Amino acid sequence: MKNWEEQIKLPNKQSDINYAYILKSDTQPVICSYEELLDTIENNKDVKYVATPQNECFFIPGTDYETLQPVLRQKKLDIKNNLNWGIVYTLLFGGIMFMFSVTSDEGFWANGSGKLNILIFGIIPVFNSLYELFSIKRINKSNYQKECTELKFDFWINQKRVISIFIVTGILILITIIQFVSGLNDSVQLAGLVKPNTLDGEYWRLLTCTLLHGSILHILFNGAAIFVIGQMVIRITGFSYFAIVFLFSGILGSIFSLFFMPSQTSVGASGGIMGLIGFILIISIKFNEIIPRNLIKSMLNTIILVAIIGISASDIIDNAAHGGGLIGGIVIGLLLIKKRNNMIPYTPNLWVNILGGISASILIGGIVIIIKQL
Repeated sequence: MKNWEEQIKLPNKQSDINYAYILKSDTQPVICSYEELLDTIENNKDVKYVATPQNECFFIPGTDYETLQPVLRQKKLDIKNNLNWGIVYTLLFGGIMFMFSVTSDEGFWANGSGKLNILIFGIIPVFNSLYELFSIKRINKSNYQKECTELKFDFWINQKRVISIFIVTGILILITIIQFVSGLNDSVQLAGLVKPNTLDGEYWRLLTCTLLHGSILHILFNGAAIFVIGQMVIRITGFSYFAIVFLFSGILGSIFSLFFMPSQTSVGASGGIMGLIGFILIISIKFNEIIPRNLIKSMLNTIILVAIIGISASDIIDNAAHGGGLIGGIVIGLLLIKKRNNMIPYTPNLWVNILGGISASILIGGIVIIIKQL
């Protein structure tokens, strides 16, 4: 098994090629001048590989100082667009909320879904964009290698399609569609974490609630999160660890919710997703010599972001499930990930594969129960 960096396959470069690029939509190199190469990298996001005289083969754009500059300029432009959108959204939606609050005795922040919307689509993206712009300005010739390694790691994560995560995400979306067909509120009552029913003996709800969602926005966010985070987990450790972490973290999140938020009915895969985030955090810390350090920062930022959103909209978000799920992922990472060699991807042993198969079977069983209940 090769380390992640050695698994990146780069096209060979013919000896007569100086400057060229290969698009994601084509396999043939396009020969160009130095200026054309930099301009294409900056303005065309479809560029997959580039070539310069200093390199013996094609390489990923941005993984040397020369081609990193147009990549950063493109990134700056995207960040500024996101910043402008965040400011406009905050002002418009905030203004609408303020006008409604004038006629209400409950105040500006009374609407839980309104708070959630303005935080996710407005305020948080603005601060995140400002932070990213500040980070880019700090990149120079003395520290650019860190950015290059991060770009290379992201390329490796997405170089190979993980079919299993498409299936998992598709199943969650399909279950949500079934919920809408059968009646969303009814489905939550029939298979969600209704606390009195669970305590009366319907403990299967601890599992089934993690596969249900309460709205289109809910499944969109969780579906996108599980696709991105799940693909990362599967690429780094394999599907068995994904199934184990998602199942254990989801159920532990349900147990936390059951005892710490006894009056609130809960649904959603957020506990399992938080577990995957905690799991990646532990792996990133244990293998910090070969995994870019930005992954640690990214996971910590995500945890902080979820906490801020959860605290700000605690009336509609199950923070207990989030916390329990996060703890579950951290525990699995501490117990099952041993630094037996300094190698990523981390290959699961036979017992982990068996446990992963059992976990996947239990999750499938949860789907069967939901279908029977609905």
